[in-house]
Amino acid sequence: MPYISWKQSFNLGIQVIDDQHKKLIDIINELYEAQKLGTSQLIINEVISKLEEYTKYHFDMEEEMQHANKYPEISNHKKEHQEFIDKLTLLKRDARNNNLLLSLKTVDYLKDWTINHILGSDKDFGDYLRNVEGF
Repeated sequence: MPYISWKQSFNLGIQVIDDQHKKLIDIINELYEAQKLGTSQLIINEVISKLEEYTKYHFDMEEEMQHANKYPEISNHKKEHQEFIDKLTLLKRDARNNNLLLSLKTVDYLKDWTINHILGSDKDFGDYLRNVEGF
């Protein structure tokens, strides 16, 4: 059973965003499994890098959509994204320096932040997009 299972309540109704959220959850599940199985630090570093790269890709796309659709909460949304990227950057640095024994607490943070962001700020953005004429 995956660490995070996709739930219907996570759907924003914006297919491209929903698909990217599913991919992010898959990578967090991969990181959890690597941690749980005691996988080598090299593999954990690779999964953290993959999570960081895909998260940046997703956030950039989401912010471009927000800008293009004149989303009024874009600055707050970008701030949330940056805080998460900053956390991932520190996690990646610590992992690369072998200063990190990836703990369940760390993976829990990634899970909780992602789910709360999807159900909160991203849901608000999805509601806004669906109400924008022509979307």
